[in-house]
Amino acid sequence: MIYKPDSRMCFPDAAIVTHLSGEVAQICGKDLLLSEENVEELAHAVARFLRDQKREDYVESNYLVMLASRALSSVGEGAAARRLLLFGTGLIRPAEWEVTAGREMWVLDLKKMTVRDDAPLELLFFNSLNVVLESIADIWDESSGKGALGLRHVHAAVSSLAGRTSVDERTSLAREIKAVCDGKLEQVGTEREWSGVPEVLILDL
Repeated sequence: MIYKPDSRMCFPDAAIVTHLSGEVAQICGKDLLLSEENVEELAHAVARFLRDQKREDYVESNYLVMLASRALSSVGEGAAARRLLLFGTGLIRPAEWEVTAGREMWVLDLKKMTVRDDAPLELLFFNSLNVVLESIADIWDESSGKGALGLRHVHAAVSSLAGRTSVDERTSLAREIKAVCDGKLEQVGTEREWSGVPEVLILDL
């Protein structure tokens, strides 16, 4: 079961362990080095933390995923931690429709990547974008790079990054985001010996 992002759920302690163990195993796949027993132990640790914090009754699913991701990272499972965070929070998900016959699209929600509170937004955003694309590249391995990456909420991301700039500057930044995605997918495609490269589409600008 994959949690629905931004929802709130009621979980007894045992249910947290069962769901988290299944979530980690399903999402992290080959990136996971821990044994099944160690994954369950990690899930128990998250459940104990929630109990100590008196948060075990109602838990935001994104918060639960974040705790599990931090726990994985703390035991040296960096790749699995990133993958759980990306897929478990809905940052990347399969589209509900196909671009063309036989070509699946995966959608990246850029709004979820935008940081607030006057952080160094642009530098952080593009660094994060490269890490995200590296972490999800294996979803195109089976098709050898055939398919598409849809960029959602580009306008919201650009507005957060660029602030009160001109329309031309915001348009230029949107094109730069797409170009970074194109370049990164070409790079990972070469490294993974794909026969093609996913097409990058801006869905809502």
